[in-house]
Amino acid sequence: MPHPNPVLVRNPPPLWRPMLAHCRTLMRDFGAPAVLVEGHLLDTVFGPRIVATLRLPPAMGPVRPDDHPAYRLAMRDAAGLVTFVRMAALGASGIDPVTASREPEAALWQVVVLPAGVVLIARTDEADFGPFLMADTEPTDRQTALVATQLDFAGITVGDRAAETGADGGPED
Repeated sequence: MPHPNPVLVRNPPPLWRPMLAHCRTLMRDFGAPAVLVEGHLLDTVFGPRIVATLRLPPAMGPVRPDDHPAYRLAMRDAAGLVTFVRMAALGASGIDPVTASREPEAALWQVVVLPAGVVLIARTDEADFGPFLMADTEPTDRQTALVATQLDFAGITVGDRAAETGADGGPED
């Protein structure tokens, strides 16, 4: 797992801290190593919108968090969180987020809430981009290493699809 690239989140929106608190409540109550908030940009009759889902890592098995009281609170701001983190990452990459919101994209934006931080991974059919550690202060080397360890523990991988499957389409030796 590559170490996450830090992206400074200046002036996080009001939903930032409560949303992370709700996700961490889910992690604590279910014993989950992470919470995944996934979203993608959809073109609707009202213009482009982010549609988001919230789930636990696949390694947890068939656990459904939707009956938990914190789930509803977290889902209320899930699309807003994905939108904000997506725009922060695009802005840090030198891409105008407003222009990017008008372009069709086939990316799945995965926000991974971990005990040590929040990570963004952009996934397409061809490759994964990230992980990007979203932090409101400059993360230390220890925090960055801890986030990488927690991603590994949660079973969340990041990498080029061709490299993961090998040149012949089978598992890499």
